[in-house]
Amino acid sequence: PQSRRYRLGAGLSRLARIRDAHFPFVRVAAPVARELSLETGETVHLSEFSAGALLTVHVELSAKANRVNVDVGQILPLHGTASGIAFLAASRLQVVSAYLEKPLQAFTAHTVTGPDTLAKAIAFAAASGYSRSSQGYEEGVHSIGAAILGADGQPIGALAVASPISRVDDAVAANQGAAAVKAARLIAARLTGEA
Repeated sequence: PQSRRYRLGAGLSRLARIRDAHFPFVRVAAPVARELSLETGETVHLSEFSAGALLTVHVELSAKANRVNVDVGQILPLHGTASGIAFLAASRLQVVSAYLEKPLQAFTAHTVTGPDTLAKAIAFAAASGYSRSSQGYEEGVHSIGAAILGADGQPIGALAVASPISRVDDAVAANQGAAAVKAARLIAARLTGEA
């Protein structure tokens, strides 16, 4: 208390081990994210819902020199990312309604900031199983997102494929979307013990 110097103790590591034993999200999802990255050739990131946003908990970087970089620990807004829109599309109506009432910050000139436009993006994601975001959070980046559902059928996080926009057209996006949905379902099945 006198020096104001603090450090993380062993208690934090113990809490992390306890959490992983009871909710092994990253341990279960990381191999699936790795396979999705190899399949698509693009960066894949996994996020977990926390405090009204998505927290990036695992990243598999593309082997390509021109790739999208995402950092573990990065906070992703629900309206500005494919991950977030996919999460909202799988959420209860009350969650979506409450989110649509909030002011939506613009991160780029392409960020969805209108409630009606966001509602349309959510409806597309709900109908197709995956969402698309073109430069919504970062210029030059196209993302595909799929929600990961918990045992109660509600989303606990999302899986996303992030590509330089120059490598994505509608056909590529549809293929990435199908692959992301398949991967997200596999993660959910493994978390609930069904796979």
